[in-house]
Amino acid sequence: MAAQEILLFARPTPYGGAYAERWYRYLPYAISYNVLGVMAVSAIPLVGWWLWHKRPVRPGVARAIHCIQLGLLTLTVMLDQADNELMRFMGTHLSLGLLQTYHKVNAWGTDMLHIFGTDRGGPGLPFLFLFAAPVVLWWVGWRLIRKASPLPRLWFPPVALAAGLLPLALPTIAYDYLHGKQFVWRQTRPAVLGIYAEVKGDFSRGRRPADFARLAQEYQVRWFGNSGDSSWKFTDPERPLVRVPTAAAAPARGAPWNVIYIQLETFRAWNTGFLRPDLPNSPTPFLDRLARDTSSTFWRRHLSMGPPTVSGVMAALCSVKPHSSFNITSTFTYTSLECLPSVLRRHGYVAESFTGSDPDWDGEKNWLRLWYDQYHYYEDSDDSDRVVFRRAAQRIRELGGGPRPFFAAVTSISNHYPFRSREAEFTINQTKGPEHAINNTMRYTDDVVRELIESLRHEPWFGRTLIIVVGDHGYELGEHGRKGQHTGWRESVWVPLIIYGAHPRLPRGAQDRLATLLDLTPTVTDLLGIREPNPWMGVSLLGPGGPRPSFALSHWGAIWGDLGRFSMVVNPVNGKPLVYDALEDPLQQTDISAAHPEIVEAVRNQAEEERELVNYLLEANRVWQSSPTISAPEATAQR
Repeated sequence: MAAQEILLFARPTPYGGAYAERWYRYLPYAISYNVLGVMAVSAIPLVGWWLWHKRPVRPGVARAIHCIQLGLLTLTVMLDQADNELMRFMGTHLSLGLLQTYHKVNAWGTDMLHIFGTDRGGPGLPFLFLFAAPVVLWWVGWRLIRKASPLPRLWFPPVALAAGLLPLALPTIAYDYLHGKQFVWRQTRPAVLGIYAEVKGDFSRGRRPADFARLAQEYQVRWFGNSGDSSWKFTDPERPLVRVPTAAAAPARGAPWNVIYIQLETFRAWNTGFLRPDLPNSPTPFLDRLARDTSSTFWRRHLSMGPPTVSGVMAALCSVKPHSSFNITSTFTYTSLECLPSVLRRHGYVAESFTGSDPDWDGEKNWLRLWYDQYHYYEDSDDSDRVVFRRAAQRIRELGGGPRPFFAAVTSISNHYPFRSREAEFTINQTKGPEHAINNTMRYTDDVVRELIESLRHEPWFGRTLIIVVGDHGYELGEHGRKGQHTGWRESVWVPLIIYGAHPRLPRGAQDRLATLLDLTPTVTDLLGIREPNPWMGVSLLGPGGPRPSFALSHWGAIWGDLGRFSMVVNPVNGKPLVYDALEDPLQQTDISAAHPEIVEAVRNQAEEERELVNYLLEANRVWQSSPTISAPEATAQR
């Protein structure tokens, strides 16, 4: 296991660059913590049995016990190697929840093979290490077992106990020293202890926080401060997110408005021309024109929840923050939520979804069945946005000709790692590496969106249609020294948001107010004249125009947020909180944390308090009261 840790830190990540910039700060802890893993799994139980057992042990029994120990050691080594490679590729540890989410065979397509084949740390080496190490360990261990002579019994139990527990001293002292620096522990802990912590956590899942009433009240005060809309009241002490309107909705005039919701995969604001006027060659010429259209509004400071995609899906359509450690879609399938497609269906809309991404990937299928009248998964599209969007356009024309207003959600997929160009004419950057290739795939998807909108522009219902274009999350590509990791820097969480349409209540032009994916559902329902009880954590962006005071999130180990004009993110390498001026320094290049310690404390406190509250509400099914399920047909899979 020590050899595996050395190989982990010595090899570059799959995308290039060091696994840890300061390897010497992590490697000693990683090796010492492996002792904890080995002792916990294979040594402590057998040492305890040895101290308890008083009778001589026959050679056959001793050999069997040693074989059991060797088997446990072999399993521990394999888990450790799998955990190491997951950290290299995904920035997350091996866990039961991860296996539950990604166990589908069809999640491993040609792109995954391409990723393994272009691994900068050595194509195929992860699999070689995974299977070679346990084979060597078993071969050497079996030879030792066969040749070993019985050791003399230690007749002084205190001496034997000290000898058995001595290997635990170093990692225990190291862990105690790192108390309060859990990022090091999370980065370097052995797989077996991570899985143990997850299983142990399952037993405490849904446990009501001791200060639940205080957490709920402070959340509600923050919501009113962010919203500026006092015409609501929170009425359910056990479901503190649920709010009830005390004033009627703005009257809706004329025929109902249709909604086309376009969700763009890994569409970083970092590479978007209308948000980055300093870019010499914008990859998004059509969206740049759309954003500046007189019928459009866009938000310069719009934030996602970061990877993965499902965190963005649930935040945008259900206006709920993600759980800090688990995907809602695959873990909290029993939790009742109030989500935009279902709300619109209750109000007479037909709702359909279109995607080329396997809905089983992150456990979305059950939710899609609940939300939509039909969802279309185009398996034969081979992750091609052009194919998916053209088929979606054809079906949207049919919906537009029907008697009911429609909600159509169209999801792109092509712009994901390794960012391989789909059509050569949109290759605008020939430089190798994903940090450059993403411009090509964003340029391609930008043209796909152009074709979709232009193909519908002359439909008779287009004038009463809202078009929403939004990115689901960003991606770390080395802008702050990290690649493929979960952090809160802008390259990971800053995404575009454009709303286009002739709606009279829609503001026009660029908006500097802080906005998040949580605000999409409250804003859309506000535009459509729907105002009813809901548990949404976001606010309507049509409300009073003052600056949104705060947003904070703790998600998959990343801690970040905004307060007033400032943004804060915790550096995952060293745990240092960094503060930036979000308006003057949107790329987060100049740290001003020394001058603003109050920002660090406030954002961290909010992130922790809402993490504790939201985790409990999701785990205990206390987000929204159960409601009758709207039936939906099986998937419409076009092949």
